[in-house]
Amino acid sequence: MLEKTTNIQFIAIPTERARHLQSGGTDENGHEPETMVSDGNGFPCRHCLKGIEKNEEVLVVAYRPFPEKQPYAESGPIFLHKKACTSQQSNGKIPDNIKSQGITLIRGYNSENRIVYGTGKTIKSLDIEAEALRMFEADNVAYIHARSATNNCFTCRIERA
Repeated sequence: MLEKTTNIQFIAIPTERARHLQSGGTDENGHEPETMVSDGNGFPCRHCLKGIEKNEEVLVVAYRPFPEKQPYAESGPIFLHKKACTSQQSNGKIPDNIKSQGITLIRGYNSENRIVYGTGKTIKSLDIEAEALRMFEADNVAYIHARSATNNCFTCRIERA
């Protein structure tokens, strides 16, 4: 059976940034990553886009998913595997870390990395493909952030394929 593909892709944090943090490099606040042990619930890695298994080490870091500091460039906590993991980019396939959220916050940004007002909404995580495609109908939406609806943590970036 062929897997359905769409016109969107889910983009993890860049591998070079993940490796910097996994090797003890500093985060957006100039701090070394904090280490925790996963209880198996609620620790989605932003690099491999999968859940971090029970008893695996987790890094907690401040992350800014924007190229430069500016008023809309939020930074906040994210989780990463402490050990190196493989980046996942998926054309149309909803990543595990979004599926596990149940509800996801999505918000569109323009090419100047500013929020496109009126695009932010919480949705059922399994509806993210249809909602993203609707959002991309607007010419001024360059990309979308998927975030935790309960904690506002960055999950991944969504782009047109």
